[in-house]
Amino acid sequence: MFGSVELATWWSRAGALLLDVLFAILPIVVGGILTATNSTALQTIGGVIVVAGIVWCYFVYYPVFMMRGGDRNGQSLGKQIAGIRVVRDGGEPMTYGWALLREFVVRVLLFGVLGSFFFSIPILLDYLWPIWDESNRALHDMVVSTHVVRADPPPGAQPPAPGGVSQQAQQIGLS
Repeated sequence: MFGSVELATWWSRAGALLLDVLFAILPIVVGGILTATNSTALQTIGGVIVVAGIVWCYFVYYPVFMMRGGDRNGQSLGKQIAGIRVVRDGGEPMTYGWALLREFVVRVLLFGVLGSFFFSIPILLDYLWPIWDESNRALHDMVVSTHVVRADPPPGAQPPAPGGVSQQAQQIGLS
């Protein structure tokens, strides 16, 4: 723990990721089920739903939820339920572009797609890295200069000011 802001545990990060996968991937699963039918019309509709689901997942779900202002900044729905948030090391709020960079460009393209050429070892390392990192950071957090912290302050700590991502970053000693 740095200052009065507690870092997110690996388990809370893993739980948030599983919840986010459920929320973000659901349209793709529904579309996939429809494409497996014998009906050409349902297959077409399913294909459209799959493409729309991919756009939803990477260009709407993560960036839009994480760019919300105030107390919800840096939180996808899964992170919100798990009680954690992403804060930028410089104290700036998460924006659409920063969330897109973190979730799509770095996690999906760099570690996922490029990492698949190396037997998916990079994505596995990225998911496991917070277990042994002293500041509980994944590799993608290091690339984009972010930390994942508890959204609610630990007992006895002063709560952050509304929209207090900068205050949280200062308390961690990042700015």
